[in-house]
Amino acid sequence: MSYSLKITLNAKKSFDRNLDYLKEEWGAKVTNEFINRVEVVFNTISENPYLYPFHFTSKQVRRCVIHKRIIMFYRISSQNKISILFFGILIKTRIS
Repeated sequence: MSYSLKITLNAKKSFDRNLDYLKEEWGAKVTNEFINRVEVVFNTISENPYLYPFHFTSKQVRRCVIHKRIIMFYRISSQNKISILFFGILIKTRIS
């Protein structure tokens, strides 16, 4: 069974911000790899939405690492629908 994907407004905005970040910090090659990886993940979760783990703070939201610094969050909304919620940037912290 294939699930349909709904990309929320927050996901679209955060995706665009992440594209800008990748272009500035990493260049066109990494940006294109990111776009390709998102397409692969979309195809993957439409066929197997339970593949990726829950976000540690929620048993309704799942997370998928798209790039070493970017995570995509999504929720299985109903039996055949997935909502893409947000693309977040991982913030590295230093421990002294």
